[in-house]
Amino acid sequence: MKRAALLPLALLAACAGAPAPQRGPVAPLPAAPRPAVASAAVAAAQPATAPAELTFVLRIANPQQTWANAAQILPSSLLVFAAGSTEPSTVLARAVGPALADFVDLARPLDVAFLGTTGARAVASLSVAEREVPRLAERFVLKEIEEHPGLSLVARARNAEPDEDDEEAPPWVCAFDPGERRGGARLLCGEDLGNIEAAAAYLVQVVAREPLEPDARIDIPERLLRKAIEEASDANDAGDDDGRAEAVGQELGTGFLRDIERASVDLTWGSADVEVGLTLRFSGRRSPLTLAFAPAAAQDAAPPPAFFRLPADTAVAFHTQGASRAELTPLREAVVGALRDDMLGDGYDAARLDRFLDRLDALAFTGGPLVFGAGANGAAAAKALAAYQGDKRAPRAQKAARLALQGWMLAAVEEPAQAWISGVQELLHLGEELDELKVGAAAGSAARAAGKPGGAPKGPAAPKDGAGKGKEGKQHTTPVIVRAPAALPAGTLHVELRSKPLAKDAPPAHTTHLYIVPSGQRTWLGLSEDDAALVDRLRVAVEPGRDARTLGAAPGADALRQRGALAGGLFSLAGVTLLAANGDTPEALDKVAEELAKLAALPARGEVAIPVAVTSEVLGSGAARVDVRVRLTRAAIEDAIALHAR
Repeated sequence: MKRAALLPLALLAACAGAPAPQRGPVAPLPAAPRPAVASAAVAAAQPATAPAELTFVLRIANPQQTWANAAQILPSSLLVFAAGSTEPSTVLARAVGPALADFVDLARPLDVAFLGTTGARAVASLSVAEREVPRLAERFVLKEIEEHPGLSLVARARNAEPDEDDEEAPPWVCAFDPGERRGGARLLCGEDLGNIEAAAAYLVQVVAREPLEPDARIDIPERLLRKAIEEASDANDAGDDDGRAEAVGQELGTGFLRDIERASVDLTWGSADVEVGLTLRFSGRRSPLTLAFAPAAAQDAAPPPAFFRLPADTAVAFHTQGASRAELTPLREAVVGALRDDMLGDGYDAARLDRFLDRLDALAFTGGPLVFGAGANGAAAAKALAAYQGDKRAPRAQKAARLALQGWMLAAVEEPAQAWISGVQELLHLGEELDELKVGAAAGSAARAAGKPGGAPKGPAAPKDGAGKGKEGKQHTTPVIVRAPAALPAGTLHVELRSKPLAKDAPPAHTTHLYIVPSGQRTWLGLSEDDAALVDRLRVAVEPGRDARTLGAAPGADALRQRGALAGGLFSLAGVTLLAANGDTPEALDKVAEELAKLAALPARGEVAIPVAVTSEVLGSGAARVDVRVRLTRAAIEDAIALHAR
């Protein structure tokens, strides 16, 4: 029998979970004499190293409980389909043989090393209770493997003749390692002995000794990370030359990967939920991106108060204490420098460009707390899409469906609004000057090439049809400062970004509204095509009389107030789907309608709020660690499983 019989037992820990009782303490095991074979084990002169082909390691603290957790939420038919049975002991017996399975303690840790480019080969390290070690030697013939002292091949059951077929012989090849300390005995099972010999020492001497606090964990070794770096570098070298900004982005990403020393994903069962964690360990903070992503955060900081002023119907909310300006300086210099190089290459005037970038530099990457929230009206979007599906030939229905998909975005920074308002006004003015000079220079150059007198036109000209790449090259956008609604605080800046199509497949003509709103020593920024919806959400954020409509008054908000996090927030499947929706073309509208129909069929319609918390710690050695924790309720898990099954 192939590894498919055993792997579902291990893999279920990484893809399923449900409310379950917490594990109790494990009682001490009684002492037991070791068989003669154990005396042959010798300690390795050097610590065992990871197999050259190791892809990742899956660890499960209590396979029996993990299976029980999965069985509470997965349909029994799915378990039978994936593993062949609803009982883990049955699955194990089919994989290693019923007689040998009897020695495995499924209430103690199970480790699986996955080998090969895609992790297609596996070696499972199964716990054997100390008291069962003598009986194992009595029941089975153990042949010591000379090249691996202490490791013995489980050849056959003693009551079977060497030349007879043994019905109890394990379908997988298995070997026994008594371990070098009490309670360390393991059965190593895999498709062939070569895989076992490659992974046994590492699984027993290294992996099994490491503490396992969560219920399950996947460890990604340094070798795989290095491979990701090499592939990223190769892709960068083979990619098209898209300018300095693109190259800098690739360099930052590669540097970030190079700083990662280790990565792991873990699961912990709670009394009413499951916590999923991602841990990144950095060997240092050499990359500008690592400095920004893993700052020296205060360990007792509370979420910014502005986070709880976000509207209660926010679908995706995020807050961060932020890195310091000093930690952001390398990233800011890299990004601004790349932007300058590209804009100079596009023909912009150097002197005015430097003024523009200096002003941008004063606003961007300043460090400190940041709050972000976004939402969309899912019911209105579904209604508009249904109307559009009923009559696709009606341009009005298509326009209404696209507009209904346009959500709103809010952001808040703990800085006075006047600096932002004056800064954005100056940026708009300098940007207009840059465009006028560029167009004039281009016109003059064309006239000289034609041998005719010519000057700059009066005002900026729109790019040619289809100029540029991506969505930006298919439309021309003009910013215009207009009067802000009286409903918003005095001094609010209102900018309309008026876009016109330049190509047949471009978005239709539309106007996006940008607001910069003062609120004491705080600044709120808002962006949306739906002006009325955006103004309403901004009023919720800045007016104390609307506290009841804020995120701080929403059910479950107390769970988001934990101290000591670098960042945190919440999201929902429905919210992410709506905010990522693109309704610019008929094909895009059809795709969104299909995705929303799938959400509507889920048990909780994808509307369950999923909280996230991020912590960051800079260690004394210069290394750093970042932990991302996501808490999933039973309803959220059921939605995710149902969505994946569709």
